[in-house]
Amino acid sequence: MTAGSEARGYASSVLHGIAADISDRERVTLGDLIQRLGQSGFGLALIALALPAMIPIPGPFGMITGSCLVLIACQMLIGCRRLALPQFLADRHVTAAGVKVVITRALPWVNRLEAIVREGRWRSLTGRWSHILVGFPVLVLAVVLALPIPFGNIGPVASLLVIGLSLVARDGLALMLGLVLTLATFIWTGVLVFAGANIVAYFGGLLG
Repeated sequence: MTAGSEARGYASSVLHGIAADISDRERVTLGDLIQRLGQSGFGLALIALALPAMIPIPGPFGMITGSCLVLIACQMLIGCRRLALPQFLADRHVTAAGVKVVITRALPWVNRLEAIVREGRWRSLTGRWSHILVGFPVLVLAVVLALPIPFGNIGPVASLLVIGLSLVARDGLALMLGLVLTLATFIWTGVLVFAGANIVAYFGGLLG
């Protein structure tokens, strides 16, 4: 780890610890990674699985993490208390080097966001029902993240990071901010899709 990627808050400390623990391994299972996230599994999982979308990693990393995000959102929607992966995904291996690269490059961003999150602020908004409340937005964000839209990944990643950190810190104000960012992301994605469709239609008309 570089000095600029040192851990400052709880989420970054857990991620920093995971990177250190797997440093001498070649591969690691997704189930092992989820288990290492500890008690704040849902929030930390949103953070950990959104980050690879911002960092190019060789292999089917994005497809795997996107599938996991959808499953996490579904578990949130039905009110599961603990995060779990089906066995076929839990047994799936990813390279430890790839995981460490993601964490190392992402920690500065997580640190910046942790600086604006406050433990227990508006705590009443982050009870068990909050997981159900944000389950559907997280599901749609996961789908948007998987779409091949140029410049379309920034909004979903930012939204998922803020929502994830708010769940970890039980910060209700940050959760509301995350939902506002989610709404803005949906609008921005609609604009990108509309603009892309018009561009395709325009050049299709020229070629036709």
